[in-house]
Amino acid sequence: MPAAVDLGALKVLVIDDQEFVRTIVKKMLQQVGIGQVVEAHDGNSGLEAAERERPDVVICDVQMRPMDGFGFVKMLRALPFGRDLPVVMLTAHTDAATVGRAKELNVNAFLAKPVLPPALKEKIVKVVSDARG
Repeated sequence: MPAAVDLGALKVLVIDDQEFVRTIVKKMLQQVGIGQVVEAHDGNSGLEAAERERPDVVICDVQMRPMDGFGFVKMLRALPFGRDLPVVMLTAHTDAATVGRAKELNVNAFLAKPVLPPALKEKIVKVVSDARG
């Protein structure tokens, strides 16, 4: 059984180009007990925030401009601290091509929109537990 994850000790980076989505996800994260939430509005600012903040988990939208979620993860995985950083992708598209591409990039989990707090919490606990081995 995985060790208990202290949600209050976690820092989560939320990357989405739609402010209302970031706000909703941030509120849900706070509802489930996440200690710190950092926001970024696209892949580029997400990379900067990840490097600066060193979050425990990244929640990232797939469809963003100018850099989409896959571009972000690809660049993140190339950085030493980003290789094993758990990434949960938010997407309205759970088709085989999207899922396949995410697997190639070592995305840890998927959440289909609209997201609900219990599912969000469950995914975060799982990817953090898995990352800690």
